Amino acid sequence: MNRIRYVITFCGLIAIPIWSLYQIIFMVCQDRINGILLDATINLSELLLLLHVLVLATSLVIFQVLIVGRSRLALRNHLRLFHKPITWIGASLVFAPPSHHLPAVVAHQSEGVPTTGIFSPAVAAGALAHILRRRREQIQHMTSPDRLTDCELQTMEHIQRGAQNHKVNNAEMIDLTSNSDVVQILRAVERPLPDQTTQVAVVTEWALVVKLFGYPVVENETGDVALFRKRRALELLTWLALNRDRSRRSAARTAMWDLDIADSTFSTIVSDMRRGLAELDQQSERSDWAPTTYSDDLPLSMRVITDDVLMVNALESFRKDSENSSEIVRALSEVRDVPFAGTSYSWADLDGTTTRLVILAITAAMEVATWALATGDMAAFEVAVTAGLRVFPGHEELLALQEEAKLRCHNSGFHSVA
Repeated sequence: MNRIRYVITFCGLIAIPIWSLYQIIFMVCQDRINGILLDATINLSELLLLLHVLVLATSLVIFQVLIVGRSRLALRNHLRLFHKPITWIGASLVFAPPSHHLPAVVAHQSEGVPTTGIFSPAVAAGALAHILRRRREQIQHMTSPDRLTDCELQTMEHIQRGAQNHKVNNAEMIDLTSNSDVVQILRAVERPLPDQTTQVAVVTEWALVVKLFGYPVVENETGDVALFRKRRALELLTWLALNRDRSRRSAARTAMWDLDIADSTFSTIVSDMRRGLAELDQQSERSDWAPTTYSDDLPLSMRVITDDVLMVNALESFRKDSENSSEIVRALSEVRDVPFAGTSYSWADLDGTTTRLVILAITAAMEVATWALATGDMAAFEVAVTAGLRVFPGHEELLALQEEAKLRCHNSGFHSVA
C-alpha cells in the first residue's frame, strides 16, 4: 500500500510542475498580465501566475534535493509533504481550471465620474455598431456632433469593454432601449455641436504641429518629423492635443486603453512622448512640453498645435476677406488622407473627433472650391477638390463642382486641371 502511495505521489511531483509551467505559458500568451506584476492593479490572473511560479520553483528545489540527496530518508521526508492537507488544498488551486472571463480591474477613474453598470455583450456590440453607423451618417448630412462629457466617455468605455470579442450579425434587431446608460450615450451621439462663434486660437507662437489628416505626424516649422520609440506615445500626444480641457492622466487612460495599465507603463509612454518632442526642438527641455505634475493633471504645452486649428483659423480669415486665401489653400494642400488613416484610434471614431475633422475639411474644401471656380483660380480649385475627395471620396457636391470646372474649361478651350 505504501509503495502504491509513493508511486502516486512521485507522479504528482512530475505532473504538478508540468501543469504549472503550461499555465504560466498560457497566461502570458493570452496577455492576461495587467502591466507589471505586483503593481497597484494586480488581478486574479496575476495571483494565479504567482502561485504557479511558486509551485514551479518549489518543485525545482525538491528535484535538486532529491538528486543531491542520496539517502532514501531524504526522499521519504519530501514525499511526506504530499500527505498533508494543506498541500492538497494548494494543489487544488493549482489544478483549478482557469477562468476565461476574468473581471478586469478598473482603476484610475476620473474623479467624480460615477461607475457605469455592466452591459451584456450583445447590447454593447449593438450599441457600438449603431454609434459608428450614426457617425458615418453625420458626415453624409454634414452635421457636426457635440463633444462627449467625461461621464459620457466613461459610459463609452464600459460599452467598448462589454463588446470585446463579440460580433453582431444584425445590430438593428437588438433592443438598445433596455439599458438606461446605452440610451443616454445614444442621445449624446445625436447631440449636434452647439452654434457658437468660432474661437480663433492664437497660432503665432506655435512650435510643433500635430497633423491629423492622414497618419498622425508631428512636425516643426521646417518640416522635421518627431520620432517616438513607442506607438502609444504618439497616440497620447494626439489625444492630449485634441482634449486640452480634460488633459488628465485618468481621462487619457480611459480613452486609449480598453483595460487599465500599470502606472509605470503609462509613465514610460509619457516619458517617450516628452523625449520625442524635445529631440525635435533642441532648445527646449522635456518638461517644457509636458510639465511634471504630482497629480492627475497632464498638461500639454500651448506651443503644440493641431492642423485642424490652423485650418479653422485660415478658414475664418478667408471668410472675412477672400484675399486671405493663401493660408486656407496651404492648409488644404497638406491634407494627406482621412483623419487618423492607418491607425486604430477607436476613441476618435466613437467620440466624434473623426467626424468633426472630416466635416471641417469638406466645409473648407467646398467654400474654397466654389470661390476658386467663380474667380478662375484653378490652382486653388484643384487643391480644394483634391483635399475634399481625400477625406470623403465620392462626395457628390465636390464631384459636381469638378464636372462643372471641366465643362467650363472645355467650353473656353482650356484643359481642366481639376
